[in-house]
Amino acid sequence: MTNPLRGQITINLGGTDYQCRLTVDSIIKIEEELDNGILKITQRISDADIRMKEMSVILLYALRGGGNNFQVKDVNKIIQSTGLINCSAAVANLLVATLNDDSEESDGKKEAVTA
Repeated sequence: MTNPLRGQITINLGGTDYQCRLTVDSIIKIEEELDNGILKITQRISDADIRMKEMSVILLYALRGGGNNFQVKDVNKIIQSTGLINCSAAVANLLVATLNDDSEESDGKKEAVTA
């Protein structure tokens, strides 16, 4: 079960629901691996400028933060089965949903992200 108070959201990739959470540790790992700040990465993704490695890294750490025990090859299979367009949209929505301040949300609940 998703706990929005802990920053957890559900993301649907290829018809399967996954729990995701961008913890502080996972954000640090994403920033280190991609050599960019999370806000800059989010901005580029919202401008439809995302690389496959970025998509894979973000999903890997978000899925692990949600309690999933995935390796890079597992995430890459999910990306392939979901499709690049749907997956990139889901990653963009995931980042926006998890990085937004709760005061910016109308009802205080984080919504599920679907691809």
